[in-house]
Amino acid sequence: MLTFLILTALAATIVVVQQRGSGAYVAEFSATDPAEAPHVLAGMRVADWIAAGLPAPGRFFADHALRLPAPGLAAGAALHPLAQGLWIAALGPGTPAVLLLPAFLAALLTVGAGWVAARATGPLPGVAVGAVLMAAVPLRAAAITVGLDLPLALLALGAALAVAGFLAAGQMRFMLLYAAAAIAAVLTAPQGAALLGLPFLALALGGRPGLLLRRAFWLPLLPIALLAGLWLLVFPAARGLAAPTLDQAQAALLAAAAALRAGLGDAFLVLAAVGALAAVVNAWRGIPAARPMAAVTALAACLLAGLALSGAPVDPVRALPLAAPAAILSAYGAISLLRLLSTGWDTVFGLAVALVLLLAAMPALLEPVRKRAIGMDEVAEAVIAKKQDLPVVLVAASPGGEGALIAATAQRDRARTAFVVPLARRAAGATPDALMADIAALGASFLVIEATPGARALPAVQSAILAAEAAVAAHPDRFRLVGTYPRPDGGGEVRLYAVSGAPRPDAATLRQRLAAGAGG
Repeated sequence: MLTFLILTALAATIVVVQQRGSGAYVAEFSATDPAEAPHVLAGMRVADWIAAGLPAPGRFFADHALRLPAPGLAAGAALHPLAQGLWIAALGPGTPAVLLLPAFLAALLTVGAGWVAARATGPLPGVAVGAVLMAAVPLRAAAITVGLDLPLALLALGAALAVAGFLAAGQMRFMLLYAAAAIAAVLTAPQGAALLGLPFLALALGGRPGLLLRRAFWLPLLPIALLAGLWLLVFPAARGLAAPTLDQAQAALLAAAAALRAGLGDAFLVLAAVGALAAVVNAWRGIPAARPMAAVTALAACLLAGLALSGAPVDPVRALPLAAPAAILSAYGAISLLRLLSTGWDTVFGLAVALVLLLAAMPALLEPVRKRAIGMDEVAEAVIAKKQDLPVVLVAASPGGEGALIAATAQRDRARTAFVVPLARRAAGATPDALMADIAALGASFLVIEATPGARALPAVQSAILAAEAAVAAHPDRFRLVGTYPRPDGGGEVRLYAVSGAPRPDAATLRQRLAAGAGG
């Protein structure tokens, strides 16, 4: 345990260095992924609730959502906001502090995967598996963002290890551990439901179908079925496993394979396939050491099935839960191929496998993973520097720009006085006169326009931007340009206008008007 903790601390330090080198500490949340800021804002909501003394959650969260909306947050994903909120309450909302949690999770995943591989293949391949994951594009991309893929990958690996323990010993305590990991995965992300089939497939692949007759297998599954069913019933939007068409399922699998090829390399996929086949064959031959690898194979199959059933596009970050089992199985496949030649050369074989894996990981390590600022941080700083009472900030921007501005405002406005109102969902298709009426009703203090090609490419966002620009052009006496903030990548600019001439309603009236026009 001490060795595991030391390795985890070392790995976390390496991930923090990678985060700093990628520019994540100076970039806004949602700069690369629009879904990032809603997760951070949900955590800040929980942290503010704790700081307020745990008042009635319904009213508190509703008021918080009016001030700092978190659009696009997946319904039913309750565990991650709670963990994120506790983390922010302890360390603060600063970007380095928030990103320390994904760094720690990434370190646990790499060390855990290396430990599993070391138990099956030896210490040298185990160290190589950890190094390969550390260099993999999916993990480096996930470590610089706040999302659900890292905790889901860690919980999935933990569930597979628990099932592997049940395959070896047949004891209920391992199934209870699996139940805890599976429930946590379902409460973390809808894709966690793919783990519900893990123990059945693991018993089939691991050559232990007789364990299906034991009460120790079935009893822990009852709370999983009950809680998962209730959760999906209460939150219909959390049903991440829909009924896609065959073409959608095939496209999702091809995208997952392409993401793994880009993140790990073709050699890893070939070796992982060999490792999966060797694990199933050896497990049915009764070799105990192969049963954990059979459980890892079952995990990879369940995750692939979950991606196929979701039918959603798969990028390198979403493929992260598959990266750990693929790396583990690649080490097992390589050592299995070498053991076909001879036995008794464990150290030499381990060194050879480690060198092969590390050399195969070099192209992925050379692939740059960057997170660039988009200019919303400076806008939020300029807004908060004005120190107005109850400032209302209207923003016409892409989903990523909206989230970046809301999260940046939340980081700086510790007193929670500002209201940020996205226009793309509130006033889509509005005329300039209608927008000016909305500005007057809300007593808006600032208007933010993201003048970038990417934002204009989205129809609803383009409509809001055009209406905002037309309102500025039609009423030059009402808008004063505070600043223009070019994107560091040269892809446009963000403009901040101060709005004058609109009487400000009191806080109660403002909340009422925001709730009436929020559109749900």
